[in-house]
Amino acid sequence: MPDNINFIYIQWLFQTPEGVLILSILGVIGGLVMGGYLRKLRDEKRLKKQQDQAVIENGLKPITNFTAQLGNPQNPGILSKEQRLAQIQKGQNPYVCGSSLRGNSAVFYGRENELKGALSVLRNPDKPGNVSILGERRIGKSSLLNQIYQMLAAAPNVVTIHTTMQNWSIDSQATFFTQLHQAICEALEIAFDSIDDFAKFRDFIRDYAKKGYRFVLIIDEFDLMTDNTYFDAEFFSNMRALGEKHEYQFGYVLSSYQPLFDICHQGGIKESKFWNIFGTRHILGLLARREAEQLIQEPTQCSLDNDFNQTQEILTYSGYHPAFIQMVASEYWNAHHLGFAVNADAIQLLLYSFYKDLWEHRSKAERELLLKIAKHEIPKDNATLMNLRQRGLVDANNQLFARFFEQIFEQD
Repeated sequence: MPDNINFIYIQWLFQTPEGVLILSILGVIGGLVMGGYLRKLRDEKRLKKQQDQAVIENGLKPITNFTAQLGNPQNPGILSKEQRLAQIQKGQNPYVCGSSLRGNSAVFYGRENELKGALSVLRNPDKPGNVSILGERRIGKSSLLNQIYQMLAAAPNVVTIHTTMQNWSIDSQATFFTQLHQAICEALEIAFDSIDDFAKFRDFIRDYAKKGYRFVLIIDEFDLMTDNTYFDAEFFSNMRALGEKHEYQFGYVLSSYQPLFDICHQGGIKESKFWNIFGTRHILGLLARREAEQLIQEPTQCSLDNDFNQTQEILTYSGYHPAFIQMVASEYWNAHHLGFAVNADAIQLLLYSFYKDLWEHRSKAERELLLKIAKHEIPKDNATLMNLRQRGLVDANNQLFARFFEQIFEQD
């Protein structure tokens, strides 16, 4: 019986004016629903395209651990010291404590040889070279990398990519290559492709190298990269090929606490020979005496109305160490500007933890040698002394870099 009723109902729909009207209405409704669905898909696609275009046109950045730039001769690059000092405003403390110095910072002093040396290697006409920057914590490695990045902003057709390993959110090699590729595409103002492995990234780099582009990848705190289990010997073998072969026009600038040879061997990636392509190495130590004095005197002259003549007091605490000069000079600047006495206890407590960290990261041989120097025993030149001198714990006269540093030995 129900089947007969269904059949009669279907006949009624197709054979009566009322039924045809109902079918027409249902057809219109179905068309509207389907049309709405198709319009939604089209709108979503258009929105995605607009978002991608906005990334390019408006400088909106995708989620990435990298920043990148395309060099242009119209960019200023590194400004002269006079131009940088002109940025300082009266009545504002110019010193920077606790963070790296941005590109063209008014209080970036020294490192001229390292900057010129790195630029010469990276501008090699055959291909960008590979540069290793070594040094103690807070000696200024990150600040130097920022100046190199700023310097390359004026290099035509050079894509410079910068990243720091601290607080990285990389969970796979696929994420690494995806984000690195996105940052480069953003700098080149081109659409993003689906690139999530080395082979695709390598081909992408080779294609754009043929178009006349050169690439420099700056990695800060490289030591932490080899601790990441996602980056194995095969990964670094591939990255070595990028930085070694002419067809990719790809170079590196890496900063680290330890030499790359030691990092690669301790990290279990010695088979990659990644360290072997770095023919240029700069070890950051103390500033020259004149540079240290100027770091105190010139910014204070630009920012204070009254004469400032406490340079030697500051150097007693800091030596010619750039970061410690910034810390102590900042305290003296505040006291001078606000009209109160310098709190020597506060300065010593401020420096104590940093100086203790320097002491605790020394080998047994280095500690023994530092203790001899503190007792004014003149050591003979050897590898340990040369390393301490290069890394800024001992000055050019084989004396401790700061008199206050000796107090750490006495309390240890």
